[in-house]
Amino acid sequence: MEDKIVGIKGFKAVGITYFGNNSNGEIPRLWEAFNKRYTDIKQKSKSMLFYGICDEVMDSEGRFHYTACAEVDSFEDLPEGMETKIVPEGKYLMYTYCGPLKDLGEFYNNIFTKLVPASEHEIDCRPQLELYDERFMRNGEFDIYIPIK
Repeated sequence: MEDKIVGIKGFKAVGITYFGNNSNGEIPRLWEAFNKRYTDIKQKSKSMLFYGICDEVMDSEGRFHYTACAEVDSFEDLPEGMETKIVPEGKYLMYTYCGPLKDLGEFYNNIFTKLVPASEHEIDCRPQLELYDERFMRNGEFDIYIPIK
């Protein structure tokens, strides 16, 4: 598992947000709900490019906000029940994941307990990102972005 340092230009996104600790597999169900409503988003920047955005702060019970979303050019014509997100520009460590989604938690655990500490980079207080593009549809591969200072 190798990291790569990348710069992300800030962007706007629209999607559906979940709050919890995903203990019952709520995030896959969130994606199902989002996929059914994807066509409701009128201002998409790019077709078939999706983000999972995880807010930077967990509460004391390990719960977090996770948004299944698409990048947009503007927040005009916001679909009912969807939320807006603004991702600021910045540097990220990027890791590519390809494997069963049931093993994703272990992959994240390795990122935070081994890879980031070994990188000598300090995590920044910005959202974490998952980028789903045509690779995900083809072979299940996607990128994970961890914000760094």
